[in-house]
Amino acid sequence: MGLDKEKILKDFQIRHLFDEQQATRGQDIEHLWHEFYHLYKIMCQKSLTDEEIDQFEADAKQWVRDFCHPTIGNLNSSNQQEGMYLRTDVTLYMHVFVQYVPQFMQYLKQKGIVLRHFSTSSIEKKNHQQVRLFFGGITMGGGKSKKSVIHDILCYEN
Repeated sequence: MGLDKEKILKDFQIRHLFDEQQATRGQDIEHLWHEFYHLYKIMCQKSLTDEEIDQFEADAKQWVRDFCHPTIGNLNSSNQQEGMYLRTDVTLYMHVFVQYVPQFMQYLKQKGIVLRHFSTSSIEKKNHQQVRLFFGGITMGGGKSKKSVIHDILCYEN
């Protein structure tokens, strides 16, 4: 992660954007970002103990549980406690982060390597280039047709 992104992640503050009624939601979102930053810093350490890897796994699972915290109580009533996000909002990256990264960390520790030596930026860049070249656009904008590149990819693959 670049220094600019890391600084934003470390100092991420959003609670001031929410009104009084939604203040706890802003705090909850900030908490998610700060916990992710904590997990990120663990992944970047030069060495890890088995206990630190176990704690990382427990903290990562708790992070996803916090992310998926459901709404409690009756909708639109005074006893409603608004949740965070839906389980369907959990991405494949988050699943891998929680379920497999601790295993990778343990495996790499046995080999005398740490996760911080690896980066997916070259893979992400290559994927971006291939999508752009093949479909004439990027996934965030339009492709050769007037439909989104995601639509073009799904049509091509199916």
